[in-house]
Formats: sequence, C-alpha cells, structure tokens
Amino acid sequence: MKNKIFQSRDLCLCALDTNSACTKSVRRNERKMAERVRYRTKQQELIRDCLEKHSDRFVTAEQCMDCLKAEGIHVGQTTVYRALDRLTEENAVIKIPAVDGAGAQYRYIGELRPGSPGRLVCLQCGKIIPLECNKLHGFSEHILKEHDFALDSSHLIFYGCCRECRKFRETQEGLQDRNEDK
Repeated sequence: MKNKIFQSRDLCLCALDTNSACTKSVRRNERKMAERVRYRTKQQELIRDCLEKHSDRFVTAEQCMDCLKAEGIHVGQTTVYRALDRLTEENAVIKIPAVDGAGAQYRYIGELRPGSPGRLVCLQCGKIIPLECNKLHGFSEHILKEHDFALDSSHLIFYGCCRECRKFRETQEGLQDRNEDK
C-alpha cells in the first residue's frame, strides 16, 4: 500500500512512513512552533522580572500585578496568568496549586538545565531543595510498570515540610503541651 498523504493548510498527516516528506514537514513545523514559544513580549519579560525580584518567596498572580502597578506598569490579569503558566511550563517557576480557596502561588527558580532533578518544596517556608535521590529511578520504573505512566523527573515536584520547619513545629507543639500541663 502506498503512503497516503493528506494536507489541509497547516495540518499534515502521513498514513504510514515515519521518514516521509510529510513527517519531515511536521517536524519542521514543530521546530518553528518551539521557536515561537520561546518568543517573549515586553509584558512577559516584565512579569518574569517581577518574579525574579521576589524569588525569595512565593507570590500570587494578584501580588505580581500589584508589584507591577507599584512600578507604574499595567498588565492585564489574563496576560499575567498566561505568562505564569508559560514560565511554569518552562520550569522557570514553581507553582503551588490553589488550596482552600486561596490563589495559586508562584516562585521564580530560574532556568533548569535539561536532565536536572525534580524539586522538594516546603509549604511552610518556601524552601526549594533539589531532588537528587538514587531511589527516584526505581520509583519511576514502578510508576511506569504498575501504572503505565512515564515520569519526567525534571518536572517532578513534591510538596511537604522541610527539616527546619518540622523541628520548629515540634518545638512549638512541645511548648504548647507544657503550657497546657500548667
């Protein structure tokens, strides 16, 4: 059976051959789209700069907008959310999803190099710890084998409580218990 190529404007489907001219055209189009994705508007750069200035903490989209307004810059809410989503996809920002009606929070972490490990994020203090663990490979294999799902460790984020925050909480609970005993 000969290859059947169907073309409709930007849509190009090839029925059989992965090395066909059609498939190569699709790959070229994907590269062009990837280049477009990297393009940033001035507003996107301003949002990124704002997050970078406050990279020591998590901020909401509203806080980001307030920061920009304080500098005399008006950026629409939709633009802010789209820029935050894009930065999250690019691994330049970590996002803590909305919890209990509060807005999602974002923190600038910079560009990750390809193949870099996932992250551990403390929900108390916001500390970000690189996830470098020799057990991660086995965990990824388990998820693939048992759940038929391939993990991308560069996008892996675990949320929890760091050692210092746990110790602080335990100390506070100990003090509270002593005060109740009196």
